[in-house]
Amino acid sequence: MDYIMPVSEVRSKLPSLIKKLSGAQKHLIITKNGSPEAIMMSPEEFETLEIMADRELLQSISRAKSNIAKKELYSMDEVF
Repeated sequence: MDYIMPVSEVRSKLPSLIKKLSGAQKHLIITKNGSPEAIMMSPEEFETLEIMADRELLQSISRAKSNIAKKELYSMDEVF
């Protein structure tokens, strides 16, 4: 479940909110004048979102998994 708070409340509770969100897959939706203005999330989740948004990286990961499944592996000496 996500949390929704106005920016004024977030300012006063920031340290405890960081602890609450750390490692949890929860988001803090920060509002300003009743409208969503920003989202706070854990660094791990942000990193995952960045990876998921990079199609080239996802294709590379998919090819690597396929190569592993087919046992198409190379030693370090073969690569370098």
